[in-house]
Order: sequence, then structure tokens, then C-alpha cells
Amino acid sequence: MRSTGKRSNIRRLLGFTLFWVACGMVSSGVRPVRALDVFTLWRQPELPLRMEEGAWADYRTQVMAGGRREEGLTRIVCLGREHGSDDDTWLIELLPLTEQPDGSLVPVPGEGARLRLSRRLLDRQGHLLDAIVEVEKWSDGLPEKISRDQLREDPLVSASLDSEFIPDTTESRAPTTRVIAGTQFLCDQFVMSAVDTQTAELPAGRMIQVTTREITAAVNVEVPFLGLTYAAERVRSDSKLDPPSRKFSPPPPRVRVEVMELIEFGFQALPVLHDGD
Repeated sequence: MRSTGKRSNIRRLLGFTLFWVACGMVSSGVRPVRALDVFTLWRQPELPLRMEEGAWADYRTQVMAGGRREEGLTRIVCLGREHGSDDDTWLIELLPLTEQPDGSLVPVPGEGARLRLSRRLLDRQGHLLDAIVEVEKWSDGLPEKISRDQLREDPLVSASLDSEFIPDTTESRAPTTRVIAGTQFLCDQFVMSAVDTQTAELPAGRMIQVTTREITAAVNVEVPFLGLTYAAERVRSDSKLDPPSRKFSPPPPRVRVEVMELIEFGFQALPVLHDGD
């Protein structure tokens, strides 16, 4: 299809799921790490960008599409200098979590990823891929280092990371209260939306697809990273044929909803991924 508006949003959902799938971060029964969802709105000036060494945050995600629902748990960690961050970069751990019978959340042993991010991220310029110095993915306790050049050479990865959400409109809504680990937080609310139109020439005519993407975010400056306590994205794609045809019907509307909720956060994180895990 040829885009007649912004670049296609079809593969750019609330985070960078395609990136983690492409990196092979899937083991038996373990969902891909999705913590880069936290950075989807990193360029939006309305959201605080707080990268603090030692900070960590746990998120629960739900994805609903095509009559199916998937859930996941992710921890994002910004390690301190004694554990790898330095004057130029932060060392980030992205960890899939599992819920214990008592309700506690623990990292899946030997699974996850480490990202070294440039501190230029604070400039909110360019693409997220430009800020990634290297990636180290972990599977079954074994690390594999991936350079930024290798990321750029992978078309699936680079397309995902080079396509952050940039809304057409941003609206402020009334503040809301969110309860995180038993504590109330008064949060600012924003609704960001964008519309993307694509066309494809077919023998039966021209197919026009309109994709509407809307993200609602609740943020508090006390929460690390982007202050996100809650985010929900709704993506709807509608297609029509121009001119209409009795012999050919466009595909039915497609709707995808993704929700990300903060469970808990703190500021004394320790590294989890170690050689030999």
C-alpha cells in the first residue's frame, strides 16, 4: 500500500513488540519483553522524561484483538553506575516477570535483555534507534550481544524502532487518581490521536485504508521513565473500495486495544541478568 498521510501505523502499536520478536526473545511459555512500551511517547513534551539510576517499574499489559486477549508482565530497570551506567549511557534491563501464588512478581530466570541507551535521549530528538548503543538479549541464561549496526540492518527492527508515535492532536483531560501499591497518585491525563491513510491500486479499483490510533495516558512526575501510571491505545483500521464493487468486498474493520498499567515502582534496583544464569 502507498501511504497518503503519515507513515503507516499498522505495525506501530503501543510499544515495539516486533522488535522483541525479531530479537528472538521468546522462550517456551514466556511472552516477549515489552518494556520499551514505556518509551513509546518519549518525544512528547507533555510527559516527564525521568531517567534515574536505580529506578525500576513493573507493568501489566493486556492486548485485545481479533477476539483474543493476551496478558504480560514486564519490569524495566535503570541500573546505577556501580552496575554499568556511566557518564554517557544508561544500562537498562528489560525483564519478563511471572506472578507467584502469593501475588509477588519475580523475573523469569535467565530471560530478558539489556539495552545501553545514550543520554542524548533527554534531548527528545531523532529516533529511539539513534539512542541505542547496543543490545544484549538473554535466553536460557545465555547472553548474545547485538550492535546498533546490526539493529539498523534488520528491516523489521529498524522499521519498528524508527517509527515512534507522533500524534496529530494532543488534548489535556481532567486529572485522575490512580492507586499504585496502595498509594494514591494524582495524575495528569492526555489523549493523543493520529490518522493515517493508505491506498493500493487493485484490478477491481483502488483500496483505501484509514487507520485511527488513539493513546490515553495518565502520568505523575514521581514515577520514573515517562511517569506512566496507565496507558491505553486503540487502533482501528477501516477499508473501502473506490469505486464500490459488487464482486469484491473490502476486509472488515480491525480493532486492537492495548492497555499498560503500573503495578509498582522504586529506586534501589539491582541487576538481575548475570553470566551463567
